[in-house]
Amino acid sequence: MITSMTAFARAEQSSSELCASLEIRSVNHRFCEISIRMPRACLPLEERIKGVIREKVTRGRVEVTLDLKSVAGEAAYCVNTELGMAYHQALADLRDALGLTDPVPFSLVARQEGVISKEVSQPDPEAIWPLVAGALDEALESFLRMRRVEGQALERDFTERLDLLARYLDDVEARAGEVPARVREKYAQRIAALAGDAADPARVAQEAAFFADKADITEEIVRARSHVVQFLFLVESPEAAGRSLNFLAQEMLREFSTMGAKSVDADMSHVVVAAKTEVEKLREQIANVE
Repeated sequence: MITSMTAFARAEQSSSELCASLEIRSVNHRFCEISIRMPRACLPLEERIKGVIREKVTRGRVEVTLDLKSVAGEAAYCVNTELGMAYHQALADLRDALGLTDPVPFSLVARQEGVISKEVSQPDPEAIWPLVAGALDEALESFLRMRRVEGQALERDFTERLDLLARYLDDVEARAGEVPARVREKYAQRIAALAGDAADPARVAQEAAFFADKADITEEIVRARSHVVQFLFLVESPEAAGRSLNFLAQEMLREFSTMGAKSVDADMSHVVVAAKTEVEKLREQIANVE
């Protein structure tokens, strides 16, 4: 089964105190590369999260964003009384030094850094792991489902292009059967034009047969057909096959290039060019396959 490397999913899990929201997105990459953005308190859970993802994902650049929020109705604040008194005294001293009589504004003291601050509690990583794991499992399920859906679209495209390549190979094979005879005839005509009656018919026939054999593309056709069959097999395989598919596409391109180099027929050359174009389109799509 073909699986795409691009997907996105989001999930939330809540407890009586915290809400964990987790996003997963992925793009194409040769290997499995995972990056995670999370609160400092969750850093001890990073490798555990990566381990869960690696059990399900083999290729792609995966970006995870984890956020924790308190579900309490009101935020708690703490007051540093001593710091506030110190600020007030410093401002009063400055006022007196300047010969001023204005009172020190309470608002000016209250907004000084550290006088009033939001009370932040650092959760225990082990205590919040079940919450994070629940959000991770839910997001992963949706994430993998999206990958499979996009993979099905890629699989349909692969099947259509492989069917077309098979037809191109039928056309090339039908034309290739005429190639050896045409090569021998052309070679014999060229030698005859150059040497005339002095040409040895036996030697001409031998050389013509040699060049006809070099122009034979039977092996390339057989190998290209085998690659098409293997490609279809991997497309239907449950294992991740992106690297193997890319290798087969390269080999198919190599076989068609050799056919084109050996071609002595303009129509067959056009078919080969069309086939190579389809293989290149396959390679572009394979870049999206896990």
